[in-house]
Amino acid sequence: MLRIGVDVGGTNTDAVVMDGNSLLSTIKTATTEDVTSGIRNAMAGAIAGAGVKPRSIRHVMIGTTHFTNAVVERK
Repeated sequence: MLRIGVDVGGTNTDAVVMDGNSLLSTIKTATTEDVTSGIRNAMAGAIAGAGVKPRSIRHVMIGTTHFTNAVVERK
C-alpha cells in the first residue's frame, strides 16, 4: 500500500513515498513562506520520483503542526 509522508520544517520541507516498508523516493525542498506551495512541490516531486500515479497513494503521514496549521487555516 502506497503512503506519502511530509515534514515541514523552518528551512526545508521533506517528503517520502513508501510502498509498505520499501522507500520509493525522497525529496527535500525549501520551505516556502506560504507553506502550502512548498508542501505541494515536495509531494509532487516525491510522487514523480517514485514513478507512481497520485491516485495510487492511499495514506498521508504528516510530520509537524506546521503542515496541520497550513491546512486548517487554508493558507
